[in-house]
Amino acid sequence: MSLRTKFSLLISFLLTIIIIGISVSLFFTLKTLFRAQLEQNRQKIFRDFQYTCSEAVAVRDEILVINTIRSLIETHRPAIVYAGYLSPADISLSALRDNIRNDSFDYRIHKITRPITETFVSDRNEAVYEMGIPLTVKDEYAGTIKVGFSQDYLERQIREGVILIGRKIIVISIMAIVIGILFALILSAHLNKPIKELSQAAVKLGGGDLNVRVEVDRKDELGKLALSFNEMAQRIKELDELKDSFVSSVSHELRSPLAAIDGYCDYLIEGMQQNMPLEKQKKALEIVSESALRLTNFINNILDLAKIKAGRLEVKKMPVDIKDISEEIVQLFGPLSEKDGKKLSVAVEPELPRMDADPERIKQVITNLIGNALKFTPSGASITISAQKVSSHFIEISIADTGVGIPKDELGKVFEKFYQVTDGPNKKPRGTGLGLTIVAEIVRLHGGNITVESVFGKGTTFRFTVPLWKTTE
Repeated sequence: MSLRTKFSLLISFLLTIIIIGISVSLFFTLKTLFRAQLEQNRQKIFRDFQYTCSEAVAVRDEILVINTIRSLIETHRPAIVYAGYLSPADISLSALRDNIRNDSFDYRIHKITRPITETFVSDRNEAVYEMGIPLTVKDEYAGTIKVGFSQDYLERQIREGVILIGRKIIVISIMAIVIGILFALILSAHLNKPIKELSQAAVKLGGGDLNVRVEVDRKDELGKLALSFNEMAQRIKELDELKDSFVSSVSHELRSPLAAIDGYCDYLIEGMQQNMPLEKQKKALEIVSESALRLTNFINNILDLAKIKAGRLEVKKMPVDIKDISEEIVQLFGPLSEKDGKKLSVAVEPELPRMDADPERIKQVITNLIGNALKFTPSGASITISAQKVSSHFIEISIADTGVGIPKDELGKVFEKFYQVTDGPNKKPRGTGLGLTIVAEIVRLHGGNITVESVFGKGTTFRFTVPLWKTTE
């Protein structure tokens, strides 16, 4: 069963239950109000009869009394079964609704001293509701009046009224249910359309169409879902492009050193057979060594990335002097920077406290950042390693260069896996895009934070913090 069908059935069911509930409640409420209205009408008839009889008795007009009784019977036939008046002298004046013996209800016309109401069953098995009240003129007893209302007629009126009301409620309820079902179908179709579009787009995306997008023309949750889908599709496309770039870079990073090692090994073998000078042999061996080191670093990066993904990258902390590490790295990269015409320097605050860090991992971080700086700076640029205490708990280490810089729109992506910054317009990225991801993870494992600032065309500064070693006194 489709979501649209389920939604339509659910809304229709809820609407039906609600309408039936309202209809039943309305039915019984109207029935109660209708009964109350009929009973109030009966009370009004009796009060009008009482008033007219009181006026007639006050002027001793018995003809007016009997005419009032007869008029009452005729006017409200068949609601009133009988009506009567008993004078202080026990003279009874009465009238009946039906053509039966005149004394059928004479026994009901008797003297009373207080208002009464009573229900009884007549000889003809008709329920009669009797109302009676004594009349007074100038605080003296002036007779008794009684009116017998047909309770069967009242109940019949209620039944007929209830049936009429019920029919109207049923018709209105059916119309409301039909309209509600139509509304549910329209609403479900309206909601199902974007869901169907999202489903179709997801199928296309799963099939490899990374350019698929969903049109967003609404601002509700479904609109937000469509926006999220488009962002996801865009991100998948970017990751696919990064993957292609990474595969290309990996192929290059593997092929280049392997080709160099293979080529120079053949070159050495042939040269040794032909008495190659030792200087050339040494140069060839240096190239083989550099290629092997490059390949080793690449494989180590891949292994570190796998450890990061598995959550198994470890750091072995101990007291570390940042000045010693910085000078060691400068000695390592010094020849290369001088060869390329670049200045590499260290600026560390004197008497800086030791760090609580893994020395090899910190070397890896700084080496990676220095390597990137050398890669993306032109001849004549300067690269500076600096360190300073920024709080009672942290040292901040920064690597600043005066190279080409990083475009502003790429700063937030430099620590993402496989992301590579180009070193100029229309130039392909270099490297695998793994170094900065590993750097950020190592800094995080030390409990620090890494940031980057750059002005495109002027230079870049990477800053990261490392906790201080806590000495025990």
